[in-house]
Amino acid sequence: MVLVLGGVGIALRSHSAPTNDPPPSPKANTPLVVTPQTPVPPAPAAVTPPPTETADLPPLHPPDIKAVSAILIDAVSGQVLYEKNADARRPMASTTKVMTALLFCEGIKEGQIITASPKACAVRESSMHLKPGEKVTSNDMLRAILMRSANDGCVAAAEATAGSEAAFVARMNQKAAQLGLTNTHFMNPHGLHDPKHYTSARDLAMIGRAAMQQDRIRDVVKTETYKIVRSINTKDALMRNHSHFLGHYDGADGIKTGWTIPAGHCYVGSATHNGWQLISVVLKSPDYVHETAAMMNFGFANFAPHELAKAGEVAGQCLVEKGERPTVPVSVAKAIQYVSRIGETPTFARHITLVPAVAPVAAGSSLGSLEVMLGGRQVAASPLVATEAIPAARPIVQAPSSNAGRFLGLTGIFAAVLVSLRYGTRQKTRSTTFTKGPRRRRRRFAPSLRDDDYGG
Repeated sequence: MVLVLGGVGIALRSHSAPTNDPPPSPKANTPLVVTPQTPVPPAPAAVTPPPTETADLPPLHPPDIKAVSAILIDAVSGQVLYEKNADARRPMASTTKVMTALLFCEGIKEGQIITASPKACAVRESSMHLKPGEKVTSNDMLRAILMRSANDGCVAAAEATAGSEAAFVARMNQKAAQLGLTNTHFMNPHGLHDPKHYTSARDLAMIGRAAMQQDRIRDVVKTETYKIVRSINTKDALMRNHSHFLGHYDGADGIKTGWTIPAGHCYVGSATHNGWQLISVVLKSPDYVHETAAMMNFGFANFAPHELAKAGEVAGQCLVEKGERPTVPVSVAKAIQYVSRIGETPTFARHITLVPAVAPVAAGSSLGSLEVMLGGRQVAASPLVATEAIPAARPIVQAPSSNAGRFLGLTGIFAAVLVSLRYGTRQKTRSTTFTKGPRRRRRRFAPSLRDDDYGG
């Protein structure tokens, strides 16, 4: 069997926030593995753990962060560029709402109507002042949750998504487990203080990274003001974003504030320069705007991303057994990116593993992986998935085996003999009847009549 591999064409390249924001703080088959001989050339980049110093490069000068916990990561790869007490469990206040928004977008369609229950309307602190029975579209509810930090909106969204607030919180913890978060536990969808409600800077950055993959969330968190449409409380329609980072830092595009007395000032930040996005977290910061900006400056000034594969890029062909076609194209499921120090020229090698599939193959089926190696260790990877469906081959009607053919042949001959014998007997009987008939008729006439006929 022949497996055709295509190369990856790659170039380097809350007690929640109060209604008014507090004042700004001062398969079974054996896989086929292929390692290309020519390494992928470097492109512009990301790092996990913080990068080691290189003799030819000046030492790094990380920012002086006073927050209890902090982290800075690459949005694509999740690589860590800076961290401080990143795994310490801390109250998260209204940054909780990033997870609420993520699940809301995954479970509720755009434009769907959300109806406020009396329970949702009774939630205290930061609020959009919902009235029982009030109807708001899911798009506008998302704005109220992420911009105004509406606790009542969070409960209304939770009930619409999962049927009850408790069921929604269970989903939040399930999602945390799916994301591999080990220092996060939710007790509510809004962030009002609870001793059992906590996260870490690292976990919260991963939640922010997942949320920013949703177009709906990205559009909302970069918006500073928006007027929603309400069915009852129509005069309270202007949503202002609580974030003071937006508009005060070049490229700032999110994500969410949080503040309670136990949690202090918390912020999940996002900024994009020249198409490269970084995500940051500070927990209990004396000045979340300036500390977020300091981490962003550190990242953009000292690192660069290497884009090693784009999501959807075709990486080769995978063998398909018993299919209508012998192979199926496979593509990179998620973008592969690596961040390194500016001035470094890392040399990457690609390692493609494909597992032959058995038809039928569904589009999107995982058929292998693409791994990127640097210095003999894996630094990034993505599943390789089928780009299209391959149906099973239609069964072919085969000629009968020799024994079966011999049997069928003899049976056919025997049947033909029977038919011919029967047909021949019938013909012979008819012939005899026609021959004898006139003679019999002649015998029935008198001899004189026979003579008269003779000679006339």
